[in-house]
Amino acid sequence: MRRKSNCLHFDAHVGIFLRVHDQSDLLQNVWMDRTALVEVFKQILEGYDIHKPETILKVSQKSAAHHDGTLPYSLLTNLAHANLWQGFWLQKLAGGRKKSSMIEWRDDFRVPEPSELEALRFEFISGLREAARIAGSDPFEHKCTNDEEAVETLVRIAVHGSYHLGQMVLLKRSLKGNKP
Repeated sequence: MRRKSNCLHFDAHVGIFLRVHDQSDLLQNVWMDRTALVEVFKQILEGYDIHKPETILKVSQKSAAHHDGTLPYSLLTNLAHANLWQGFWLQKLAGGRKKSSMIEWRDDFRVPEPSELEALRFEFISGLREAARIAGSDPFEHKCTNDEEAVETLVRIAVHGSYHLGQMVLLKRSLKGNKP
């Protein structure tokens, strides 16, 4: 289904304004060469706008798991959520299920054990690197139905990952005034 729209679209990571008349053409015209998508992942991984993921996630188990009720969840819970969905989308790119199910929704925003921090941190950062590798692969390496579906999935990984990294920065900053 093609949605007609005369909206102004701003992509904060690429920093371009586009007058979009046909939303379905956006991905074809802007992302299909994947140059901009590769740049988005580069900026996320190299810390252009906020710190690198490794720096953001450099926190003790105790601090990562700290939740005093003033914010909706801990940094660790946020990381587990971001990692869960990133993993689902990476599996989709590898030929896995295309639709989420109760498998994902049951564990969405679960409260992990502090001992899970290292594994979640490693998996999340590795997943971002894998998505960046796929975005820049030539030929384009994916098992989605078509390139557009793969690009949409990679865009989702980039946007969701950077959104949650920003939240993790805020959660980490909140700990400075509240050392557990």
